[in-house]
This record gives sequence, C-alpha cells and structure tokens, in this order.
Amino acid sequence: MQRLRLRANPFRWEPGAAPPVRWEDPWTVWVGSVRFLVLESRPGRLHLRLSERLIEVEWDTPLHEYLKRVTPPVRSVAHQLELRAPMPGLVREVRVTVGQTVTPTTPVIVLEAMKMENLLFAPAEGQVAEIAVAAGQPVEKGALLLRLA
Repeated sequence: MQRLRLRANPFRWEPGAAPPVRWEDPWTVWVGSVRFLVLESRPGRLHLRLSERLIEVEWDTPLHEYLKRVTPPVRSVAHQLELRAPMPGLVREVRVTVGQTVTPTTPVIVLEAMKMENLLFAPAEGQVAEIAVAAGQPVEKGALLLRLA
C-alpha cells in the first residue's frame, strides 16, 4: 500500500478557498479530476483505491480541518457490497467462486477493455454471495459483476 502524507496546503489553494474535493457518494471522492474509491474513512486518514493502487492518505491542518467538515459520517466498509463494471468490456476471467472469502486486495475479475486487461479487486472484505457474470460475457459500464454478503 502506498502511503501519502499531506501537510498544510499541499495543493497550494488560495487562503480560504475550498479545495476541489467532491463526494459523489459515501464511497467515491473526486480530488480535482481524479476519482478515488474510498475503502475506509477515519478522522485524519483515508484508505483509497485508484485502479489497482491502494493509497493511505493522512492529512494535517488546514486541509484536515476542511476535510473533517466535508467528509460524510464514517460507515463500515461492509456497506460496499457490490462490484460494478467501471467501463464497458469483456469478462476474460472470474477468479473467485460463490462462498469464497475476499478482501479489498483480492483480485476477483479480469475485464478486457480497449484491448487491455484490467484486474478488478473485491470492493470490501466479505464472502462472495453472487457472481453475476461469466468468462466471455460482454458487460456495459455499471453492470453488476458480483455481490458480497
């Protein structure tokens, strides 16, 4: 896991200006034009996933104070129970079975898009309750791939 420590005004915002942080939902945050999946949120610390990279972000004031105001209430990662296709593509491989225990570092599906294979990871810790796709199946962006219990 990559660790990133942000210190006072790391992105050089104007004094008093709000940084470009936008929450799409409790589990997705945009920082500028970059979309991150939030795996865990605690005061002063976020665990994020960007593609296949896991990033732990810690921050200090004044960014810390701002993020405390805009961060949604802390919820258990167990609420994130579905994996959906991040883009249209072709399911090349399903690497898990129903009933298998997974963590956010478990690769679960290989999705081919634009002639590139993308390794998708479990959205949270849990047991695979349903696999909604099979190898060789085309999927659209947002299609349900699997669900955890």
